[in-house]
Amino acid sequence: MVLCHTCNGKCCKYITVIIDEPEDKEDWDEIKWWLLHKGVQVYLDSDDDWVVQISTRCKHLNNDNKCDNYENRPEVCREYTTEECEANEDEETKALFKKPEDVDKYLKEKNIRF
Repeated sequence: MVLCHTCNGKCCKYITVIIDEPEDKEDWDEIKWWLLHKGVQVYLDSDDDWVVQISTRCKHLNNDNKCDNYENRPEVCREYTTEECEANEDEETKALFKKPEDVDKYLKEKNIRF
């Protein structure tokens, strides 16, 4: 098991937001637009949640990948456990979109038409 003090700060280098499942052409077009931006990917996780992930380093993560604000860190950081840490998970995504073409490929494979 990877413990925080031995980690490279992976969880401090991105944020995620759960979104509604895309239902129509407008939803898919919006996802394609997001993917045109640097550091953005979208995925369908193993729990069937649709997630936008934005790569962005926490301003308190130092060069040693440790928190410079540990004593005053946000509650979300305090509640994040090693069991939840993706370094300790084998969770696979059901679908991963890194570029707009990945959306087109997925729609074609799933025979989704508008």
